[in-house]
This record gives sequence, C-alpha cells and structure tokens, in this order.
Amino acid sequence: MPFNTGTAFNIYGMDFIVFTPTNRYCQNNTSASDYGKCYDTSFVNKAVFVQTDTTTYPTLPCESNGTCTRYTSTASNRTLNTVFSYSGKQAIVYMMILRSHTSLPGIGGPSPVRLLGVGVYNTVQNYEYTFVSGVHTYESITYPYYDPVFNYKIYYNPYSIPVGNVVVIRWLGNVFTSILYFGAFEGGQNNIWYATIGQVYWFYESSPIAVIPLNYEKDYVMYQELRSVFGFSINGFDQPGWNADDIIRVLRELFPDRAWAVFDDRRYMLYLYNLTPDYVPDWLIDKLSPTAMKVLKAPSDASVAEYWLDELNRRNGYNQTPVNTV
Repeated sequence: MPFNTGTAFNIYGMDFIVFTPTNRYCQNNTSASDYGKCYDTSFVNKAVFVQTDTTTYPTLPCESNGTCTRYTSTASNRTLNTVFSYSGKQAIVYMMILRSHTSLPGIGGPSPVRLLGVGVYNTVQNYEYTFVSGVHTYESITYPYYDPVFNYKIYYNPYSIPVGNVVVIRWLGNVFTSILYFGAFEGGQNNIWYATIGQVYWFYESSPIAVIPLNYEKDYVMYQELRSVFGFSINGFDQPGWNADDIIRVLRELFPDRAWAVFDDRRYMLYLYNLTPDYVPDWLIDKLSPTAMKVLKAPSDASVAEYWLDELNRRNGYNQTPVNTV
C-alpha cells in the first residue's frame, strides 16, 4: 500500500523565515512598565498569554493590539488545535521540529523537554501521551543534548531573548495514531506566555482526499456526514476518505456555497467546485500530481475561490517564504 506524506505547521507568535528571532517575546513581569506586551509577533500568528486576573488586568496590551491570545483560566495541558483526526484510518507520525520562546521554567531538574512547554500528543485510553516526555536524565547535561533512546535533540537557549527561554527540539521516530493534537504543557501556572512554531510530519495510506480548509470544532466535528467520509487535517488537504464520489456528494450537500476540491487517487482526477484550475496553487499540483482537472461548478463569486486559495496558503506557510524553518 503506497503512503502519502502529511505536513502541518502550527504557528503561534513565530514564523518560518527568521533563524534567530531574538526580539520575539512577551513581558510577564508585573512590575515592568511594558507588562502584557508581546514584541515582534503579529495579529496573524499570535503568541499565547495566560493571565487569570481580569480585575487587575481587564485587558492586556497584547490583546488590544492583537499580538496575543489571552486565556483567563489555567490548564495543566492546553490543547491548541487538532492536527489531524482520521476516523477509521491510522497515521504514522515520524518527525517533529519545534521551536518555542517561553516564560515556562524547567520542571524536575534535568528534564529538559519540559522547558519546551509545547508539543504534540495523542490520547491512548484517555491518557495523554507525549511523544517526547520529560524523562529524568541522571547523567550531566550540556546543550545541545541528544537522547539516544527517544531519538530527540534539544537546543536550550541557542540564542538569547530579552525575557524567557528558547528551546528547539528535533524528534524522529514512529508513532501510530488516528488523532493528533498540538498543545502546551502549562503545569497549571498563571502569568505565563509562549510563542511557538511546530512542524509535524506523518504518513497515511493513499486515498481520495478532500481539499477544503475546515475549522475542527465549528465545521468538522458538528457534521457526522463529514466524519464518516473523510478525515480532518489542519492543513486543509491531507484529509483521506474511502470513496471520492461519497466525498463529493457530502460536500455538495453541506457546503454548496463554499469552494472545495476532491482528488480521486484512482483516476488521478482533481474535481473542482466553485473553483477553476487557475486558482489551484502550484504546490498543491506538485503534491497531488493530477493528470486532469474537472470543474464541477465554476465560481459565481471570485471571493469564494480566493478565500479557499488564501486559506490553504496561510495554513501551509505559502503566504511567506519557508526556509529551513526552525
């Protein structure tokens, strides 16, 4: 059985193109005059700030200027998004690269992964399973640090930022799962912040796929029809199903006014709805390699097709130049 490669970029206050973003941080010192500000982040890729005191701090400066997402409740493990959810299909997660700027401290002495605070996990029998967990290390640690058992390499403060720590982790392995989350280990702490970017790579068996950017909770989970015919991926296209005709039928029924595409991996046909071939980006053509395209419905409103294209590009980092990302 041939496999496809899935890729997702989880971006919170970081980007692809800066090797050492030394001015990217938030201020969580309550005595500082710039408390609550986040620097060099953007309204598109917001950092995360946890501050539960809404009386003393009704609005943080980073909230006002759109450079952070504020949470007013603490969490032990906070799920930031669902990377993929494949009902009835299994994926193999094989690589992860994470960079995090954070105020989160190290926990448990020489347990360096906990310094990261952000990672990916799935659920096994309702227990969280972190791919690179904070295992206690008994030998002396110098950075960069390599663990031969878990096969990860950690860089701790490879460069300095004005406030907080920098952690970069590279991991290679094999984990079978049908669902994957991107989240943060916050340890129930308050008045913390983190900016992070995480690349996750996985395999899944070759299948017809649905090419439509969806929000997991608002668009996907609420429709049993969607979950029965194809899986979800945050990138909007690594969404495998069982039958291309069923995917088309359900998308016609549920989203008649949206743009979407369906790739039939048996005929190598890319079906377009509210789209024409000139809206299909080159990077998607390179990934799918269709031999033909068929327009099921031409767009009556160009903005519908443009939204589909813009959202696909945004979710996959093609609205900026990706180079050696982290």
